[in-house]
Amino acid sequence: MLENLKNTVTSMLPFSKKTQLPLRLVVALNQVDKITPNGWNPNLNLPKPEAKEQIERRCDDAIKKLIKETGITQGNLEYYSALKRYRLMYLLNKIIQNAYGGFKLENINPKDPFDLADPDAKKYAEKERPNLNSNSQQEFESGNQILNEFQQIISPDELKSLISKIQQEAELPPRVAVIGKAGVGKTTTINNLFNADLTTSPTTVGTTQAQTKKFTLSTGGTLTVIDLPGYGRSEKEDQEYEKIYQDLIPSCDLILLVLQADDKGFSDDIEMIKKIKNWIQNSPIPQK
Repeated sequence: MLENLKNTVTSMLPFSKKTQLPLRLVVALNQVDKITPNGWNPNLNLPKPEAKEQIERRCDDAIKKLIKETGITQGNLEYYSALKRYRLMYLLNKIIQNAYGGFKLENINPKDPFDLADPDAKKYAEKERPNLNSNSQQEFESGNQILNEFQQIISPDELKSLISKIQQEAELPPRVAVIGKAGVGKTTTINNLFNADLTTSPTTVGTTQAQTKKFTLSTGGTLTVIDLPGYGRSEKEDQEYEKIYQDLIPSCDLILLVLQADDKGFSDDIEMIKKIKNWIQNSPIPQK
């Protein structure tokens, strides 16, 4: 998060002081709970030790393949299970790191995975939560330190302008596009990852068109999620949907591409990653 804050802040500075902006793309490998049959411990809502090893091995191989074929980095990839709420914090961290203005998402908390576990596991989780709150306070103090560092390298007028722009940016609902093949768990990912209440009906009705949904966050503020139609069902549909993708993706702060973790091919996904990279690299700043 702090590195993303630096990137966002420096993107608002004069050109000579800028650093490279984030790619605004996260490729998420979902449904890792399906990799090993009978490998899930329902009492703890965690994979069994042998299943955990297999998940890590399979996902590591998949990530290496995707990096080699598309040129994205490990920082753009994460594996998880939306249904089991497994590793959602890891995924959210990647989103914050890669989103343009990602600090706007820093207060989003995914749904609690221990709500699906037995009572003893939930008690242990409650005991450990004070440590997590302590880490959050350290993050907040480090964020203030970053702004103090910028005071040393820019003029008071630049700092005033910078703070104003940060405040303006923070008031805008971040736009997150979610894309993937049918059945990969996009809806479950949205519901459990952002843990937010839908405040408006979709602006476009139908499962084959893009749907824009606005959510109210538990910590205040709003989040706009653009649920894009799934690809990979037919060449005709893909051609039709590509026009929608090209129109909407450049306007988003983050593109979340959801893949099936136990898929062995990824051929359609690899092509989609390459196209998304091209679209957002041609628009390094979201086209609001």
